[in-house]
Amino acid sequence: MHLTENFNKRKKTFTLLLATLLLTAFFYSCKNTKDDFVLDYHYNYYPIDSGHYVVYDVDSIHYASSGQVTYRDSARYQLREMITDTFYDLENQLCYKVELSRRANSSSPWTFDRVWHVKATKANIQKTEGDVRFVKLIFPPKENAEWNGNIYVPTTNQYSVFQDWEYYYKDVHQPYSINGFNFDSTVTVSEVDEENVIEKKLRKEVYAKGVGMIYQEWEVGAKQNVQAKWDTGIQNGFRIRMRVAEHN
Repeated sequence: MHLTENFNKRKKTFTLLLATLLLTAFFYSCKNTKDDFVLDYHYNYYPIDSGHYVVYDVDSIHYASSGQVTYRDSARYQLREMITDTFYDLENQLCYKVELSRRANSSSPWTFDRVWHVKATKANIQKTEGDVRFVKLIFPPKENAEWNGNIYVPTTNQYSVFQDWEYYYKDVHQPYSINGFNFDSTVTVSEVDEENVIEKKLRKEVYAKGVGMIYQEWEVGAKQNVQAKWDTGIQNGFRIRMRVAEHN
């Protein structure tokens, strides 16, 4: 009788000890799996290292009409964006100074043009161009992910061209070739793509890992002739194309 009771007690103790060991091993395994998993936010789609630069080939056309005549002002030049310094803004957040320089072609000297700045947070990239702040990228990039990239843009009439833009990602982590360069991983940001018979707004940008923006297409146009095509009938507005020409 006593031998049977002792055996049963030992069996229960052994079973409890075995269950405890198995649970400990399970939780330890889960903890290791969790600790080993690191989410890649792909911050390197917008490098912010001091001295990093990108040179662009820029083609622009500005349209202005007077009566029945439409005037076109075309320009072709190179623009360089370089991270040159850091500072703290009024919100006491770290920002990066972006110095823009311009030259007529690759054989001409650079001339200082203007200064923009960039703020990099864990969630996004904010870029202030002149007095307008845009949320250029959100992290991590996901196909069809949407955001309000113009949330910081004033809503007064002066900035009406930026109203109702809808930013979203497409072609995430896809290869892209442009201007003789082949990039393994890029994301495309569609910022606005609206068109009717008399008005058109389009802007998209492409970013490559380790480089930043490699392409921008920006077009704002207006015309009175509803039958005219946009390629030939635009009367007021502009077209800008920026293509990467050099980077470090």
